[in-house]
Amino acid sequence: MPILFLSDSGLHGDLLYALISESLPFNWEKSGFGKQKYCLKNYDAIVVDCFPLTAKSTAVAGLNHLKNISHPRVLLINFARDLPAHICKPLEERKFVFLCDNRSGQKELISKLENSIHNSHGATLTDSRSSLLLTRREQEILAQLTTGEPNSIIASRLHLSEHTVKNHMYNIFRKIGVKNRLQASNWAKLHLSVEGI
Repeated sequence: MPILFLSDSGLHGDLLYALISESLPFNWEKSGFGKQKYCLKNYDAIVVDCFPLTAKSTAVAGLNHLKNISHPRVLLINFARDLPAHICKPLEERKFVFLCDNRSGQKELISKLENSIHNSHGATLTDSRSSLLLTRREQEILAQLTTGEPNSIIASRLHLSEHTVKNHMYNIFRKIGVKNRLQASNWAKLHLSVEGI
């Protein structure tokens, strides 16, 4: 699974992303704050550039975006050393990792980031597998869902009633955290091999 780099849309964020993605051989994706809401579970880790928290004009908005991130592995970089307690405390309670402040050098940043990602890589995959574990029947239905066929066809292929398929769909959506068939299909295309189908 890829690693998401969250930052502002300015030159600073672009340069930091270029440095990190070229230095560390992982599958990286970049997004702006607030643009990734529903698919954060699809990433091994979320690396957040906290540079916007240092500017008074964007600190409140940046903090609100951070508070809305729901992921077991969030690594904060480029934060001010003197962040006030009202910003640090809620993030520490959510188990966000304060990895490197804005006075760290490039080598230190890359080294700490690489170590943290390597150390968390196996644990994060195990956690996501156990939390998203689908029954064998749910996996079969999810695989059929990617074909785009309606519930009646899926029910016929799997020798089930439409009502049973609908119930399974509800449970699948709840377990994988999606709201519609398209999101479920996209999730399945990313995770079917992980789930052992």
